[in-house]
Amino acid sequence: MSLKMWFLATRPWSFVMTIVSVGLAGSLAWRSGSFEPLHFLLTLFGLIAFHAASNMLNDYYDVKHTVDRQGAPTTRYRPHPLVSGQIEIRSFQAVVVFLYAIVLSIATYLSFVRGPIVLAFTVAGLFFSYFYTADPVPLKHRALGEISVLLTWGPLMVGGTYFVLTGKVDVLPVIVSLPIGVLVMAVLFANNLRDVDYDKAVNITTLPIILGKERSLKFYQYSLLSAYLIVFVLVAITMLPPTTLLVILTIPNAIRLVRTFKHSIPDAADPLTAQLTLRFGLLMIAGVLIGSFLETFGIKIPVFFVS
Repeated sequence: MSLKMWFLATRPWSFVMTIVSVGLAGSLAWRSGSFEPLHFLLTLFGLIAFHAASNMLNDYYDVKHTVDRQGAPTTRYRPHPLVSGQIEIRSFQAVVVFLYAIVLSIATYLSFVRGPIVLAFTVAGLFFSYFYTADPVPLKHRALGEISVLLTWGPLMVGGTYFVLTGKVDVLPVIVSLPIGVLVMAVLFANNLRDVDYDKAVNITTLPIILGKERSLKFYQYSLLSAYLIVFVLVAITMLPPTTLLVILTIPNAIRLVRTFKHSIPDAADPLTAQLTLRFGLLMIAGVLIGSFLETFGIKIPVFFVS
């Protein structure tokens, strides 16, 4: 079995969302004056392993539940080694266990350094990672996938990384994480919106199925809009530096996406939304870092829309 096939089995293109969440936490920690490069790299590596394990476990249970099979939408948009038979199930399970072992090893080490709160974040992450598609309560099948993703890539990942880097449990990273959490949620929602007909056929209840087409399009539109509004509010109340408003450069991209979705849901609905999430996230991180640099030299940028 080639390493390339194993790599593709982890869905590596999705890791950009984890990189953005961890990077945002890192930029906030840097701004606070507490940044440990080794802890940052360990956390990033551990969370990417966590993401890979979650993706593979998701695929395993979708195959077990016969949701993923020959002809399923997911097999048309990406490689699926389990469905194609290119990877044997027991080997697949062993790699999932190995990845989770890496996660727990890193979390245990960091808990000795920072305290048991690290394990609390890890356990919460494990809950959403496992029960996203696993029995007996697959969250994805009960229209709870979107909220699970928002909480995981938002408050849990950003707040947990911030704690590892600073040793502080703070409301700041939890609130600041919301725009990224919402956009990652929108990635999943776009995927579920595209696959509505198939999901109905295999008896999965997703949020777009409950909302219906028109309300789903509005939900998607307002999700993207809310990410920008939250950043504007956080800048207005000085929780973020004005340079974070660099995210407005992605507004044309968001408008094009909404118009495209209104016309018809594209096959690339989720990767297109992920591209927006990546650009938004990188600009948000850059804005925080640039603002921190300017603050170091006592340079203040006025926020003109704040009276």
